Amino acid sequence: MGFIDSIDPFLLQLVIIPLIVIGIGVVTALFIRKLIIAPIVTLILNASYEFWYFRHYYPESKVIFSSWNIIFPVISLIIAWVFFKKKNK
Repeated sequence: MGFIDSIDPFLLQLVIIPLIVIGIGVVTALFIRKLIIAPIVTLILNASYEFWYFRHYYPESKVIFSSWNIIFPVISLIIAWVFFKKKNK
């Protein structure tokens, strides 16, 4: 875990994690050819990351999911929808 600990938390939470979870969600939706897959995969990945983060850094506290679990799936749904619309034209 030395590599993840060496990354600035601000950069990790606002740039790296969103790009990864939204990107994987959109790519999965395009690969499977189902629009609804994008927000589902994004939600699962981001919730898993937040669960791991709380268990790793705050093992004694209760896991609290953030509002990013709503925002990231909505963003991935919009991006996937744009790709599907452009593909159908």
